[in-house]
Amino acid sequence: MPPSKQEQLSVSQVSSFRPDIEGMRALAVVLVVLYHVGTPGFDGGFVGVDVFFLISGYLITGLLVRERQTTGRINLRRFYARRIRRLLPASLVVALTTFGLAKLVLSPLGLLDLRQDALATLGYLANYWFALRNTDYLHDHVGASLYQQYWSLAVEEQFYLVWPVLLIGGCLVLNRLGVVNAARVVIASVLAGSFALSVVLTTSAQPWAFFSLPTRAWELALGGLLALFLGRAGSWPAPLAQALGWCGLLLILVAPPLLVESATFPGWAAAVPVIGAAMVISVGTRHRGPLQTVLGSAPLTFIGRLSYSIYLWHWPLLVLAGGIRGGSLSWPARGAVLAGTVVVAWLTYRLVENPLRHQRWLSARPVWSIAVGAASTAVGAAAAVLIAIPPVLHVDRTAEPVAGSAIGQEDWTSYVPSNLNPPLRSAGANFPSIFSDGCHADFHDEVVQNCVYGQAGSEVTVVLFGDSHAAQWFPPLRAVADRRGFRLVSLTKSGCPSASVRKVSNYLGREYHECDEWRSRALDRIATERPELVIIANSTNATHDGAVPKQEWLAGMEKTLDRLSFVPRLTVLADTPYADADVPGCLSARLSAALACSLPRATSVNVDLSRSEAELVRGKGRQVRDLNDYLCSARECPPIIGDTLVYIDRHHLSPQITLTLGNVIERHVLSNVTASGQTEPD
Repeated sequence: MPPSKQEQLSVSQVSSFRPDIEGMRALAVVLVVLYHVGTPGFDGGFVGVDVFFLISGYLITGLLVRERQTTGRINLRRFYARRIRRLLPASLVVALTTFGLAKLVLSPLGLLDLRQDALATLGYLANYWFALRNTDYLHDHVGASLYQQYWSLAVEEQFYLVWPVLLIGGCLVLNRLGVVNAARVVIASVLAGSFALSVVLTTSAQPWAFFSLPTRAWELALGGLLALFLGRAGSWPAPLAQALGWCGLLLILVAPPLLVESATFPGWAAAVPVIGAAMVISVGTRHRGPLQTVLGSAPLTFIGRLSYSIYLWHWPLLVLAGGIRGGSLSWPARGAVLAGTVVVAWLTYRLVENPLRHQRWLSARPVWSIAVGAASTAVGAAAAVLIAIPPVLHVDRTAEPVAGSAIGQEDWTSYVPSNLNPPLRSAGANFPSIFSDGCHADFHDEVVQNCVYGQAGSEVTVVLFGDSHAAQWFPPLRAVADRRGFRLVSLTKSGCPSASVRKVSNYLGREYHECDEWRSRALDRIATERPELVIIANSTNATHDGAVPKQEWLAGMEKTLDRLSFVPRLTVLADTPYADADVPGCLSARLSAALACSLPRATSVNVDLSRSEAELVRGKGRQVRDLNDYLCSARECPPIIGDTLVYIDRHHLSPQITLTLGNVIERHVLSNVTASGQTEPD
């Protein structure tokens, strides 16, 4: 069936150059960059990616349908060759340069972790890799991957792979409807199914909803549907069209920050910027007014041309400079990084992206473009593997185990032994079992799980209460509960101290209201349990940077202690040391000089706050135990004691080192439970 005149006209509009769309690309990349540097008011800047998706779906669908209309077929080889020449050169250059720069900055251990990200990126699977790792793109900016920005590129690459095949199949099956109508049916079906899946998964598996193609395809599909209905926009009065366009721009700029706090993303909230972008594009098809003049201005079209390279470069440069989401960089330094990003992006565009995109020899031979792209990808992957060949992360010596109750400076190990427990390579994942069995509450959790260990029917109950620095004492407490037949109730939540304070979570990038709700429920649970002993531990050292002022912390701790006044015995464990950098990473670069990674006790422990907290606790008739005397000398805290790694990251103790202090913990628990008249120690 031949296309109608309206169908021909609507699709042909997509093939013409649109300066306003170039300006929209600029707007999208600027939103993303301002979000990543922590610019106030741009907490919703990540929606720039959604604008990119809408634009890509609009342009690609229009070109494919137009080709099908005019030639009766879609040349897949030529299509894939064009996409490869457009995306691959800059992508490979940035990916390999990033890995080279990382080799100069990261530790051997950090480079090993990065290699996995690099291989997923070069395999065009970065989005699923980050979803598999439960990456929280919107909130988790600490330790973010240098390749995290490639997730959206992977989504587009996967879209380009399946979209033309889907349109060809739809046109064949629905041939009687004509090319445009068949494409409309196919695209509308994808849009409806993908959007429904996105809404459902956002509430049940948010990382998969955020990163996967099936849950993002609706944004690209809406762009495609827009390309096939553009002819209808020509009849709109110019004032109405301009008003709709400005409203669309307002949706992109203003609504997302308001939605970020009240709605989980993407879900329903993603529809706002996507519909806004669709409104801007639709009114610019036939109408040229002030909005199109602004978007098509020279500064915006310049940034728009560089938008792809800017998007690729800004993230690794910010991460390597330490400036993710307003990290440690000053504003002048952040500005310098962004200026450098534009310069490097311009060079990439002029020397790599544009020349290879229009290379005549490759353009005339689609098969060669595909072959060169595949070969380049393979070479890049091989380079990543070779650059980060797994090093030997220990010296050829063993170390002796150590008895926890008799740790002394003579037990410190000055090298990384071959029998290190846990090994450096697996240290970062070596958290206590409650992190994997669902009993340690994550940042988004508000529910207190019914987690009981030891002897469930025992008349003696001990409660562990606090944040992840309380959770690190779970292994020895569980061992005591199992051995002595106690009932151990574990109440711990990431970043949520037992002190009744309001916190701003660095992880979430906002006020931590989930902590307040969870803490209230945990205190109610303790009241229900009526335990003989409550053991509290918190990461108070994290407050020395001003996140929670000292007086607020002490007032919050006093409030919690008063709330638990009914408990016969209560002990506050002094907080453990913080390092300036990841301890296993430091050790991986200093295998024969492990003590160079020691933590100065004076600066790694918040002495002033700890002393004031201890005075408060003792003033309430409660106990304070400082176990740092087993982990540190008066001056420093070693990273390895005997054959045992002390820290699995910057500040969490390894389960193995806390287990070596099991006898110390057991004596303390037994003495307190005995004092309440429940049991007798052996």
